[in-house]
Amino acid sequence: MQLSTFDGQQDGEKILAALTPHPLTKTLSIVGLVLLILLFSCIAFMIGSVVPIAGGTIKLVGVLLSAIILITGIWWIETTFKKAITYITDRRVMRFDVTTPFFTTKRALFWNEVLKAKAYAPNIILKSLNIGEVVLEPIAATEESICISNVSFYEDIANYIDKILYTTKNKLQEMDTFKPFIFKSKGHRG
Repeated sequence: MQLSTFDGQQDGEKILAALTPHPLTKTLSIVGLVLLILLFSCIAFMIGSVVPIAGGTIKLVGVLLSAIILITGIWWIETTFKKAITYITDRRVMRFDVTTPFFTTKRALFWNEVLKAKAYAPNIILKSLNIGEVVLEPIAATEESICISNVSFYEDIANYIDKILYTTKNKLQEMDTFKPFIFKSKGHRG
C-alpha cells in the first residue's frame, strides 16, 4: 500500500494508514458478475429455443450482450478497486471513491469533526475472514459519514481511529509521535 503522498495532501501531513478494499472482495465481485452473465446467457438461449423463427438471432444477441457486459463489468470492477483508497493521516481521513468511469470524488473529515468510529462485518463469512466496514460518524450531519468498505483488520482500524480521536482531543502534542498502522495480526505488529 502506498504511504507516501496523495492528491490534496497538506504540507507536513503524515499518512498513518492507506486502506484499500481487500483483494478477495474484488474476486467475489468478478465471480458474481460471471454468474450473472451465465444466467443471462442461459435465459437468452432458452428464449432462442422457444422462438424458432428468430432463435439464432436471439442467441447471437445474447452472447454478444453477455460478452460486452462481462468486459465492461470487469473493467469497472478493476477501475473501482484500483482507485478506491482511504488515507488516515495525523490530521484527517481522506476517502477517494470512483463515482463514474472517469471521475473520482474526494471526501475529507478532520479529526476534530469526527464523533466516533464504528466497525462491523456485513456477514459471517466476511467476519471469519476479518474483512469488514469502518464507519466514521461526524459530530454534525450524520448523513455525511465516511464508510470504508471491505477492509482487513476492520475492528483494529476502528480501535486505532478511536486512539487518534482521543489523542487529538486530549493530548494533541502527542500526534507527532503517532506510529503508522501495521497491517498484521495482533501479536505480530511489533
